[in-house]
Amino acid sequence: MRYLSNAVLSINLLLLLAFSAVQWNDPDPLLWIAFYLLCAAVPLLALLNKPKPVKILVVLALIACALEMTRTAAGAYNYYLHMTEEPLMQGMNPNKPYIEEAREFLGALLAAIMVVISQWLARFRLNNR
Repeated sequence: MRYLSNAVLSINLLLLLAFSAVQWNDPDPLLWIAFYLLCAAVPLLALLNKPKPVKILVVLALIACALEMTRTAAGAYNYYLHMTEEPLMQGMNPNKPYIEEAREFLGALLAAIMVVISQWLARFRLNNR
């Protein structure tokens, strides 16, 4: 089980770092890079067996995810209403801000899922030493 948890934590870390790396073309890159790096710190510290900082970072990362999902929920819902007419992967359009908000919502949701999984694996590793 230890190898599996290491693999999942490593995948979560690499995905969140990749999410962070592709934010340079975003209108607000520093915000999103910092957001994804905060979330990436959770699986990193879990891999390094640092339980106390992981707990603090999990709380901070989940608060950041919840705030971002709350901020973009209306746009994500608006996209949901139009998803048969509009592809999610298209250029940014000032007349359709809900498409960008839907992408941001999904990014924050995926980050939250990876943070929760990483925290669960960190606890599992700690309890099975």
